Amino acid sequence: MIKKKPLVGITGIIGSGKSTAAKLFADLGCAVFDADKAAKMITQKAEILAKIQKYFGDDVLTINGELNRSKMAEIVVKNSDKLDELKRIVHQHVRKQMWKYVEREQKNSACTMIVIDAPLIYETDLHTHLDLIVVVFASEETCITRVEKRNKLTRKEILTRMNKQIPLSAKMKEANFQINNDKDLSQLYPQVKKIYKNILHKWSTD
Repeated sequence: MIKKKPLVGITGIIGSGKSTAAKLFADLGCAVFDADKAAKMITQKAEILAKIQKYFGDDVLTINGELNRSKMAEIVVKNSDKLDELKRIVHQHVRKQMWKYVEREQKNSACTMIVIDAPLIYETDLHTHLDLIVVVFASEETCITRVEKRNKLTRKEILTRMNKQIPLSAKMKEANFQINNDKDLSQLYPQVKKIYKNILHKWSTD
């Protein structure tokens, strides 16, 4: 009988670098499911775009019929009800893909651990389905600077998005492991490697 592999969530506030940490876990032999990437792919499907258009209107689509992500972000950041509706439309499909991925990777002998890279682990009920959770953190100023460079958002827009998420302090309190990503990869990788080894050791001895 094949022993179940640990299912580990990795999360953090916008700009914390959780996806960078997730890639390092992948380098160590983990299978990584990127929830953001899955959501983007799902919103390219015609049937999903039709539902989004029906609820949010034509303005959220480009002239080519694709999702206008900047316009959508502008709408949902300002309105919690609309954010909840977008989650309702998209997240059920993301979750379905995630569980198919987990089922497949549990049978993959080359995979040592399954990591779910998702920003809303605690904001949804996902944390209740995971074995362990890792929170990646950095100072607010560091996160803001990263997002300003990466997404070309204003400081006000970034802070608005941050305020829509559960506070970092609350996530850190609930997590099994914490990773400080306030600096660079030279300090990030050793932390990821140590946590990776700790999880495998804990899993093999439980």
